[in-house]
Amino acid sequence: MIEKSKFIGCFKAVAIGDASGAIYEGGPLERAAWWLLGVTSDGKKRYTDDTQMSIDVAKSFIANQGIEQAHLASEFAQSYHWTRGYGPSAAKLLKGIQSGKDYKTLNKAKFKDGSKGNGAAMRASVVAMCNLIGKGNLIDDIIKVSEITHAHPEAIEGAFLIARATQLAMRGVERIGVVQTLCNESKVPIYQSKLATCYRALISDSVLTQTELKLLLGNGMLSADSAVTALYFAFKYRHEPLSKMITHICALGGDTDTICAMAGGIWGAYNGDNGLDEYDQKIEGLEEVSSLALQIYDLYSVSKQGAF
Repeated sequence: MIEKSKFIGCFKAVAIGDASGAIYEGGPLERAAWWLLGVTSDGKKRYTDDTQMSIDVAKSFIANQGIEQAHLASEFAQSYHWTRGYGPSAAKLLKGIQSGKDYKTLNKAKFKDGSKGNGAAMRASVVAMCNLIGKGNLIDDIIKVSEITHAHPEAIEGAFLIARATQLAMRGVERIGVVQTLCNESKVPIYQSKLATCYRALISDSVLTQTELKLLLGNGMLSADSAVTALYFAFKYRHEPLSKMITHICALGGDTDTICAMAGGIWGAYNGDNGLDEYDQKIEGLEEVSSLALQIYDLYSVSKQGAF
């Protein structure tokens, strides 16, 4: 049995990473906007669309005891609010769903093969919490969760890598074993190359500089420019405090909230919620995500084998 603390830690660390990294995302205009939007009325750091859509996944999964695509699309649309920092394409798609349009007619409206962004990967750790037995169901659910907003194969692959790493971390597979598994299972050349770079850095215990990280792995909003970067940080700081990992990601710049959220989910899957109580009065929504994590744990424990 996987311990309860890993479920709570995984989901809390997604939200903590997201809210902590949001103020450092992007350029001066984005940062200035979040200075205005990024604090709740009671002084907590607000989470962004990364956490909101992770919450949506959890709620839909709990309601259906599985991933029901139409229900999840509705959850995404109902929860949408521009103040969470949704990207322009996602915002347009979700508003379209709100108006009664089918996401299947919207998810390739701007990009003929679908978006390559990391919006699917940012919520992938929660999908992994709902699929802890093996790879098959995880792939199916990642496709369902991803293609509502991010249908491009590169976006789906990035989401799968984050989810698979979270799943294996929850099960206690150590970092080198996880990276080896991802290298063997990845089917997309750009990820295969970056995973190989990540593996070499970890196996040699070398620290990639900010310049090397940006050049070799990326720090942007595309899934291919952020998912493996998040994996690198999650594994590099696996035995370090979450705050230290977040600090180093934020110093890198770029899409900091999403990289922090993705790396945070894996970190929490390894380390559980030990030491995360200090964030309860600093970060919005931790009580809610902890409650949702416990409900997913209850479903897992009833299933006995973890196969929902």
